[in-house]
Order: sequence, then structure tokens, then C-alpha cells
Amino acid sequence: MCGRYVLKSTLEELKKTYNAVPDGLYEFNAHYNVAPSLSMPVILQNEEKNRVISAYQWGLVPFWADTPKTGYSMINARAESLQKKRSFSKPFASQRCIVPASGFYEWKRSGSDKVPHYIFSPHEPLLHFAGLYEHWKSSSGEAVESFTIITTEANNTIRELHDRMPAILLPEELDIWLDSENRDKTLLQDLLRPSPDETLAFYRVGQEVNNARNTGAGLAEPYRDLFSG
Repeated sequence: MCGRYVLKSTLEELKKTYNAVPDGLYEFNAHYNVAPSLSMPVILQNEEKNRVISAYQWGLVPFWADTPKTGYSMINARAESLQKKRSFSKPFASQRCIVPASGFYEWKRSGSDKVPHYIFSPHEPLLHFAGLYEHWKSSSGEAVESFTIITTEANNTIRELHDRMPAILLPEELDIWLDSENRDKTLLQDLLRPSPDETLAFYRVGQEVNNARNTGAGLAEPYRDLFSG
């Protein structure tokens, strides 16, 4: 499961990291509590095989859906079922994207409470989530461009918090994943495995992250118990 994430990078930093250009004119500011339904940058490969940065809505709306509200239930796609589910099999074949993230949040159950934690790479500024994208259009002409984040089994580090985690691509795997002409599903499926244990770390954060309306940088700071010591 991945239900909230963080993206601190500027548009200029994304352009440099991914050697990509925006496919339109839009502004992007760092966001410390990205929630479903928000429009966020994703990296795609266009028909000319160039990398572009697009603003897509989080929560995949299948092309066959009657309403865009379907996206609320499709913020994640399980790697194990991509080729079996109608909603994901088509985009898995040729509509793959990268969802850039500085880190993500996960909640660990503690008694009747769920305690939020921030997960990040201690070595790299960005994580490259494997994603799928889709184009939806209603009979009246309403259009929605959307994406989902692929999840896989948790590695030993994250399993302490949750049994699922985003499928994170290595830099050398980005071209393989983005190539829409690559139909080697076995190769693509092999990329969707848990990250090595040492590539991620986490710490507890405050309960303020539970409210999606809170978006400040302090959300991703380590929790401080003001009543201890």
C-alpha cells in the first residue's frame, strides 16, 4: 500500500534528473503530503521516444469506466495481478510511467492506534516508483489523465511497518520501463520486486500527516515527544 507520498524536488530538478521536459506549461511546488486525486508530475515517454514530465491525477481511471470516481479505488496496482486485471493489463503493456517521490508515508499499528512513519532513501534524493497511466474521456468530452503506483511485497526493512511497498526502479532500469515498444512482460515483471533492505530507512513522524489538508515541510520531520525527558 502507498497512500501518501512526498515530492520535494522542483520542476528544474526533475528535468535534470530524468533528462525530461514538461509537456505543457504548469507550476509545481514541493508537496509534503501528496494524497489521492491530486495532480502530480509523472515521467512518460512520448511517441518520439523522448522523456516528458506530465501532470496526471493520482488514482487510475480505466478507459472503460463510466465515471472518473473509479480512480479513488485504484491508487495502487499490485504487481502480481497486473497481467490479470482488465484495469491494468492494457497500461502495463504500453502505458508505463515513473512517479518521482522523495519518500512516502506508512502507518504501523500500535494497539488501537496507527503511528505514521516517513520512509526515504538515505543515499539518493529521489525514489523512482513504477507506475501506469491512462487516458479517460466521457461521452460529453470530459477528459482525465491519471496514474497508479505499483506495489510489491515489502522488503525486510519496510515489513516492520507494512507488508506492501511501492515497486522502486533503479536508475539503469528507467529506460526499460518507459519504452512503450518493450512488450517483454517477463522482463518488465522482473523489475517489480522489493528494493534491497539497505536502500530504505524510516523514522516516526507526527499525527498531523493524517490530515491531507496539512502539506507543510514539517510533516516529514522526525517526531518529537514534547512530554518525554
